[in-house]
Amino acid sequence: MAHAPRPSLRDPLAALLLALALALPAPPASAGSKVKLHGYITGRPDDQTVAILDDKLELTVASRITGQDAAGEHALTRADLVPGMLIEAEGQWLDHHKFFAEKIVVDLKDFEKQVHGTAYLQEEPAEAAKIAEGETTGLKADGYWLELTPQTRREWDVAKAKASTPSLVASGSNPSTNQTALAGFHVTYAGVRRSDGRITAERVELGPPAPADAYKMPHDLEVVRGKDPQTGIGVIEFRQGKKVQGRMKLLAVPSVQEYVSHLGDSLLPSGIKGTTRTLEFRFFVVEDPTINAASLPDGTMLIDTGLLGAVDNEAQLAFVLSHEIAHVLQVHHRREVEETRGKRIGLIIAGVAAGAFIGNAGLFMAEIGIASVVNGHQRELENQADRLGLQNVIEHGYDPREAPKFSRMIIERYSERTTSRLWSDHDSSLMRGSFLTVQLMRQYPDNHWDNATKDTDTFQAMREAMGPVKIE
Repeated sequence: MAHAPRPSLRDPLAALLLALALALPAPPASAGSKVKLHGYITGRPDDQTVAILDDKLELTVASRITGQDAAGEHALTRADLVPGMLIEAEGQWLDHHKFFAEKIVVDLKDFEKQVHGTAYLQEEPAEAAKIAEGETTGLKADGYWLELTPQTRREWDVAKAKASTPSLVASGSNPSTNQTALAGFHVTYAGVRRSDGRITAERVELGPPAPADAYKMPHDLEVVRGKDPQTGIGVIEFRQGKKVQGRMKLLAVPSVQEYVSHLGDSLLPSGIKGTTRTLEFRFFVVEDPTINAASLPDGTMLIDTGLLGAVDNEAQLAFVLSHEIAHVLQVHHRREVEETRGKRIGLIIAGVAAGAFIGNAGLFMAEIGIASVVNGHQRELENQADRLGLQNVIEHGYDPREAPKFSRMIIERYSERTTSRLWSDHDSSLMRGSFLTVQLMRQYPDNHWDNATKDTDTFQAMREAMGPVKIE
């Protein structure tokens, strides 16, 4: 059997996918072998057990428990382990969902009440004038609710932030006024997490939106909808000028494409209006059996048929799309490129010939991927997209509890705890599901979503129209 030639390092499509991908999942460890689990504690069934989602980690007097922070390692006891802690457990599987933990290391830095971060505003501040005037008010940012008091140190000069962005000045608006839309602007904050999930802000600073080239596709690539010249089937093409670098087959069911596009458009936050480059979010359903979705820097979304076949309801799909939208609006692709520069060594390039079909998108991305690159900020970026994804589905009336339920389903269906089948470039399903569960516990302790939307008739109609699909 003849094999397609491999693209060179100069192949623009390979370079794009190279920057977006991570390695394929590894097979789960067999029972009895020593393994490591990473995740957030979601419960304490009893004093000898901690839970990460449905997995019960048994502890004995022989279990070694330590915590690590900036000062070093500290001895802990079983009583010190509480929900919300990020842990690494080493031990053996005893049975389904039953794990004996010989050693547990707690990341104490992650559990600190002191919170700080940066984000681009995805929603317009409800009381921007009060923020500028130093009054008590609130601000939604980075998936958190920040409480600003008169004691909060503020650097909230809209005119200064706007004037430092040439595209905003060139738009004809007056940079000397504070009366301007702030969705899309950058915010840096620091504060203390409270018991009700909100953060008392000690400092907040307004900065300009991301530069226009943060949303630019590498090598001037464009994603264009078209038809395969030989078969006439609908495709999306990765083009550089007139040259087609690769194709993906679109699902040939118009009603499914329309449903996903409509749902995606309905979830777009107002932050898309404040970007320095006009973004056109496009949602393409591609024929691929993997449970996967991917977002490109220009707002192009690729949703695999395997994902649509795996989600149980519209709330789960809405979260996945909201998560991917956040990746674009928070310019995560640019951040990963900048923060891994100088670390990209030992890359192995494979893939398909220029212009050929990309049969399995996840496999192709992994084959030309960046398995040898260690990105220290990966979890930080994924957690940010999860926080903003949860906030977005709540804003749109969906039940956010369906997000961690989806991670549970992935674990059950694939017996996969250490590497995710959901989004090939994300943390493990166990890590993701436990983070989402803890995030709901921390940020929304008094909220109830019994009347929130889980499913719709239009979602079920889409699934019926799509019919059975292969899922891997």
